[in-house]
Amino acid sequence: MYFGFTEEEVKWLCEKYSMNFEETKAWYDGYHFTLQCADNGESISIYSPKSVVEAMMRRSFRPYWNQTESYEALKVYIRINFDGLKDAVIMMLAGGSVRINTGTFANDMTTFCGKDDVLTLLIHLGYLSYNYSTGTVTIPNKEVSQEYINAIRSIGWMEVIRSVEESQNLLQSLWKMDAQVVAKLNVRRGGLL
Repeated sequence: MYFGFTEEEVKWLCEKYSMNFEETKAWYDGYHFTLQCADNGESISIYSPKSVVEAMMRRSFRPYWNQTESYEALKVYIRINFDGLKDAVIMMLAGGSVRINTGTFANDMTTFCGKDDVLTLLIHLGYLSYNYSTGTVTIPNKEVSQEYINAIRSIGWMEVIRSVEESQNLLQSLWKMDAQVVAKLNVRRGGLL
């Protein structure tokens, strides 16, 4: 039983509506399930049906999930900022993963003893994707990443927003092969390249 589109269904929709599959994947994929009955532990990608349908019908990639789920919940939970939660969010916004212990979660939406409890709840709410084999979480896709950015902006983590915007500018300049802007941004970021 699935509760979203499979990758094959999304490929078919992209062909039917002449939409770029790789861009669709970047925006709306990120939730993976391993079939226990498969000998090889086959992983299935599941896409948000509302978001995929909206993108196909509107012929535009952007966040549609926020029209069904308010980012207010995300804002409330990341504002808690337990023992390194802010750093974990920054790491995931940069494309990284964060190891967590889901065993401490009290299975409610009010009792939190630490960062791992908040991150586990965010898995349940769909704001994070969990990799069972590595015990890590990631932000699943561009659409959900945009929700984190919206939430962070509204709670005043401006240094994080500036860092995300600088990273986006650097990436755009790299794609355009604009050496002058890349050099300037690289110096401002501390010479990371």
